[in-house]
Amino acid sequence: MSLLELSDVDAAVEGFDVTHDLSLDVKEGEAVGLVGRNGAGKTTTFRSIMGLTEVLSGSIRYDGRELTEMDPDRIPELGLGYQPEDRKLFTGMSVDENFRLPIWTVGSDRGIDDEDAVVEDVYDVFSELDDRRDAKVENLSGGQAKMVSIGRALALQPDLLLLDEPLEGLAPVVVSNLKEHIRAINDRGIAVLVAESNVTHVPDIVDRIFVVERGEIVDSGDPEVLAEDEEIQELMQGSGNE
Repeated sequence: MSLLELSDVDAAVEGFDVTHDLSLDVKEGEAVGLVGRNGAGKTTTFRSIMGLTEVLSGSIRYDGRELTEMDPDRIPELGLGYQPEDRKLFTGMSVDENFRLPIWTVGSDRGIDDEDAVVEDVYDVFSELDDRRDAKVENLSGGQAKMVSIGRALALQPDLLLLDEPLEGLAPVVVSNLKEHIRAINDRGIAVLVAESNVTHVPDIVDRIFVVERGEIVDSGDPEVLAEDEEIQELMQGSGNE
Protein backbone atom coordinates (compact mmCIF):
# COMPACT_ATOMS: atom_id res chain seq x y z
CA MET A 1 0.00 0.00 0.00
CA SER A 2 1.33 3.45 -0.91
CA LEU A 3 1.81 5.73 2.06
CA LEU A 4 2.72 8.70 -0.16
CA GLU A 5 1.56 9.13 -3.74
CA LEU A 6 2.27 12.04 -6.08
CA SER A 7 0.27 12.03 -9.31
CA ASP A 8 0.96 14.39 -12.25
CA VAL A 9 2.22 17.19 -10.00
CA ASP A 10 3.01 20.55 -11.57
CA ALA A 11 4.64 22.97 -9.11
CA ALA A 12 5.99 26.49 -9.46
CA VAL A 13 8.62 28.55 -7.64
CA GLU A 14 8.28 32.34 -7.82
CA GLY A 15 6.04 32.01 -10.87
CA PHE A 16 8.31 29.62 -12.77
CA ASP A 17 7.13 26.07 -13.47
CA VAL A 18 9.58 23.56 -11.98
CA THR A 19 7.95 20.12 -11.91
CA HIS A 20 5.84 18.72 -14.75
CA ASP A 21 3.44 15.76 -14.44
CA LEU A 22 5.69 14.37 -11.72
CA SER A 23 4.52 11.07 -10.26
CA LEU A 24 6.12 8.86 -7.62
CA ASP A 25 5.12 6.78 -4.62
CA VAL A 26 6.49 5.47 -1.35
CA LYS A 27 5.03 2.37 0.29
CA GLU A 28 4.71 1.84 4.03
CA GLY A 29 8.11 1.09 5.55
CA GLU A 30 9.90 1.47 2.21
CA ALA A 31 13.10 3.38 1.46
CA VAL A 32 12.97 5.26 -1.86
CA GLY A 33 15.50 7.52 -3.57
CA LEU A 34 14.78 10.59 -5.70
CA VAL A 35 17.96 11.27 -7.66
CA GLY A 36 18.80 14.05 -10.06
CA ARG A 37 21.39 16.71 -10.70
CA ASN A 38 21.31 20.02 -8.87
CA GLY A 39 18.36 21.96 -10.27
CA ALA A 40 16.41 18.90 -11.45
CA GLY A 41 13.46 19.50 -9.11
CA LYS A 42 14.17 17.42 -6.01
CA THR A 43 13.83 20.17 -3.41
CA THR A 44 10.76 21.57 -5.14
CA THR A 45 9.17 18.12 -4.96
CA PHE A 46 9.86 17.86 -1.24
CA ARG A 47 8.60 21.38 -0.56
CA SER A 48 5.45 20.58 -2.56
CA ILE A 49 4.80 17.58 -0.34
CA MET A 50 5.19 19.74 2.78
CA GLY A 51 2.92 22.48 1.39
CA LEU A 52 5.75 25.00 1.14
CA THR A 53 5.70 25.36 -2.65
CA GLU A 54 2.73 26.21 -4.86
CA VAL A 55 1.18 23.18 -6.57
CA LEU A 56 -0.54 24.22 -9.79
CA SER A 57 -2.14 20.89 -10.59
CA GLY A 58 -2.02 17.22 -9.72
CA SER A 59 -2.47 15.32 -6.49
CA ILE A 60 -0.29 14.64 -3.43
CA ARG A 61 -1.87 12.08 -1.13
CA TYR A 62 -0.44 10.92 2.17
CA ASP A 63 -2.10 8.06 4.01
CA GLY A 64 -5.21 8.70 1.93
CA ARG A 65 -5.37 12.45 2.60
CA GLU A 66 -4.95 15.13 -0.04
CA LEU A 67 -2.09 17.40 1.05
CA THR A 68 -2.55 20.10 -1.59
CA GLU A 69 -5.76 21.16 0.13
CA MET A 70 -4.24 21.23 3.60
CA ASP A 71 -2.71 24.01 5.72
CA PRO A 72 1.09 23.43 5.70
CA ASP A 73 1.19 23.76 9.49
CA ARG A 74 -0.96 20.64 9.78
CA ILE A 75 1.10 18.39 7.52
CA PRO A 76 3.75 17.41 10.14
CA GLU A 77 0.92 16.40 12.46
CA LEU A 78 0.02 13.62 10.01
CA GLY A 79 3.36 11.87 10.52
CA LEU A 80 5.59 13.48 7.92
CA GLY A 81 9.12 14.41 9.03
CA TYR A 82 11.22 16.74 6.90
CA GLN A 83 14.96 17.41 6.89
CA PRO A 84 15.50 20.34 4.50
CA GLU A 85 18.59 20.62 2.34
CA ASP A 86 19.86 23.69 4.21
CA ARG A 87 19.24 22.04 7.63
CA LYS A 88 17.47 25.13 9.08
CA LEU A 89 18.67 24.48 12.60
CA PHE A 90 17.65 26.87 15.33
CA THR A 91 20.89 28.70 16.02
CA GLY A 92 21.49 30.01 19.51
CA MET A 93 19.84 26.83 20.79
CA SER A 94 21.44 23.59 21.90
CA VAL A 95 21.26 20.19 20.24
CA ASP A 96 18.82 19.07 22.92
CA GLU A 97 16.59 22.13 22.45
CA ASN A 98 16.52 21.56 18.69
CA PHE A 99 15.24 18.03 19.31
CA ARG A 100 12.62 19.20 21.77
CA LEU A 101 11.25 22.21 19.89
CA PRO A 102 9.13 20.20 17.40
CA ILE A 103 7.64 18.26 20.31
CA TRP A 104 6.81 21.52 22.09
CA THR A 105 5.03 22.86 19.00
CA VAL A 106 3.41 19.77 17.40
CA GLY A 107 3.96 16.92 19.83
CA SER A 108 0.52 16.99 21.42
CA ASP A 109 -1.09 16.69 17.97
CA ARG A 110 1.10 13.63 17.32
CA GLY A 111 0.04 12.07 20.61
CA ILE A 112 3.50 12.43 22.15
CA ASP A 113 3.10 12.51 25.92
CA ASP A 114 6.59 11.52 27.08
CA GLU A 115 8.96 14.12 25.68
CA ASP A 116 12.04 12.80 27.48
CA ALA A 117 11.54 9.25 26.22
CA VAL A 118 11.21 10.45 22.62
CA VAL A 119 14.35 12.58 22.84
CA GLU A 120 16.31 9.70 24.37
CA ASP A 121 15.14 7.55 21.47
CA VAL A 122 16.64 10.08 19.04
CA TYR A 123 19.93 9.93 20.93
CA ASP A 124 19.81 6.14 20.65
CA VAL A 125 19.87 6.59 16.87
CA PHE A 126 22.52 9.33 16.88
CA SER A 127 24.68 8.22 19.80
CA GLU A 128 27.53 10.47 18.59
CA LEU A 129 25.49 13.45 19.77
CA ASP A 130 25.01 12.17 23.29
CA ASP A 131 27.92 14.18 24.69
CA ARG A 132 26.97 17.24 22.60
CA ARG A 133 23.51 17.73 24.10
CA ASP A 134 24.29 21.18 25.47
CA ALA A 135 26.38 22.36 22.52
CA LYS A 136 25.01 25.23 20.45
CA VAL A 137 24.22 23.90 16.99
CA GLU A 138 26.29 26.59 15.25
CA ASN A 139 29.39 25.03 16.85
CA LEU A 140 28.85 21.58 15.36
CA SER A 141 30.67 19.94 12.47
CA GLY A 142 28.85 19.53 9.15
CA GLY A 143 28.12 15.88 9.85
CA GLN A 144 26.85 16.57 13.35
CA ALA A 145 24.60 19.34 12.04
CA LYS A 146 23.07 16.95 9.50
CA MET A 147 22.42 14.46 12.30
CA VAL A 148 20.66 17.13 14.35
CA SER A 149 18.51 18.12 11.38
CA ILE A 150 17.48 14.50 10.78
CA GLY A 151 17.05 13.86 14.51
CA ARG A 152 14.80 16.89 14.88
CA ALA A 153 12.51 15.49 12.15
CA LEU A 154 12.67 12.08 13.82
CA ALA A 155 11.55 13.57 17.16
CA LEU A 156 7.96 13.78 15.87
CA GLN A 157 7.95 10.00 15.44
CA PRO A 158 7.01 10.18 11.75
CA ASP A 159 5.76 7.36 9.58
CA LEU A 160 7.63 8.89 6.63
CA LEU A 161 10.87 10.85 6.73
CA LEU A 162 11.84 13.16 3.85
CA LEU A 163 15.62 13.64 3.67
CA ASP A 164 16.80 16.31 1.23
CA GLU A 165 20.48 15.79 0.31
CA PRO A 166 21.45 14.33 3.70
CA LEU A 167 24.85 13.21 2.38
CA GLU A 168 25.84 16.28 0.37
CA GLY A 169 29.18 17.92 1.10
CA LEU A 170 30.30 15.41 3.71
CA ALA A 171 33.54 13.47 3.97
CA PRO A 172 33.36 9.81 2.84
CA VAL A 173 33.66 8.45 6.39
CA VAL A 174 30.78 10.70 7.52
CA VAL A 175 28.69 9.66 4.49
CA SER A 176 29.20 6.01 5.41
CA ASN A 177 28.18 6.69 9.00
CA LEU A 178 25.04 8.61 8.02
CA LYS A 179 24.04 5.85 5.62
CA GLU A 180 24.08 3.44 8.54
CA HIS A 181 21.85 5.79 10.52
CA ILE A 182 19.38 6.10 7.63
CA ARG A 183 19.25 2.32 7.28
CA ALA A 184 18.70 1.99 11.04
CA ILE A 185 15.81 4.46 10.89
CA ASN A 186 14.23 2.54 8.02
CA ASP A 187 14.76 -0.74 9.89
CA ARG A 188 12.48 0.68 12.59
CA GLY A 189 9.65 0.60 10.06
CA ILE A 190 9.82 4.30 9.19
CA ALA A 191 9.47 4.93 5.46
CA VAL A 192 12.20 7.13 3.98
CA LEU A 193 12.32 9.27 0.83
CA VAL A 194 15.90 10.41 0.16
CA ALA A 195 16.81 13.08 -2.40
CA GLU A 196 20.39 12.88 -3.69
CA SER A 197 22.36 14.35 -6.57
CA ASN A 198 24.97 11.58 -6.35
CA VAL A 199 23.33 8.42 -7.67
CA THR A 200 26.13 6.23 -6.28
CA HIS A 201 25.16 7.20 -2.72
CA VAL A 202 21.73 5.57 -2.73
CA PRO A 203 21.88 1.92 -3.88
CA ASP A 204 22.80 0.59 -0.44
CA ILE A 205 20.16 2.60 1.46
CA VAL A 206 17.01 2.46 -0.71
CA ASP A 207 14.78 -0.18 -2.30
CA ARG A 208 13.81 1.80 -5.42
CA ILE A 209 14.83 5.05 -7.08
CA PHE A 210 13.13 7.62 -9.26
CA VAL A 211 15.31 9.72 -11.57
CA VAL A 212 14.18 13.32 -12.05
CA GLU A 213 15.39 15.67 -14.79
CA ARG A 214 13.98 19.12 -15.57
CA GLY A 215 11.12 18.46 -13.20
CA GLU A 216 10.03 15.18 -14.78
CA ILE A 217 10.54 11.57 -13.76
CA VAL A 218 12.58 10.07 -16.59
CA ASP A 219 13.34 6.63 -15.15
CA SER A 220 12.72 4.45 -12.12
CA GLY A 221 13.58 1.02 -10.83
CA ASP A 222 16.34 -0.98 -9.18
CA PRO A 223 18.93 1.32 -7.52
CA GLU A 224 21.96 -0.82 -8.33
CA VAL A 225 21.02 -1.16 -11.99
CA LEU A 226 20.33 2.54 -12.50
CA ALA A 227 23.41 3.61 -10.53
CA GLU A 228 25.56 1.77 -13.09
CA ASP A 229 23.67 3.11 -16.12
CA GLU A 230 26.02 5.36 -18.10
CA GLU A 231 23.19 7.57 -19.37
CA ILE A 232 21.96 8.16 -15.83
CA GLN A 233 25.50 8.98 -14.67
CA GLU A 234 25.91 11.47 -17.51
CA LEU A 235 22.57 13.04 -16.61
CA MET A 236 23.87 13.75 -13.11
CA GLN A 237 26.72 15.85 -14.49
CA GLY A 238 24.45 18.77 -15.54
CA SER A 239 23.88 21.98 -13.57
CA GLY A 240 21.02 24.39 -12.95
CA ASN A 241 18.91 26.15 -10.38
CA GLU A 242 16.30 24.23 -8.38
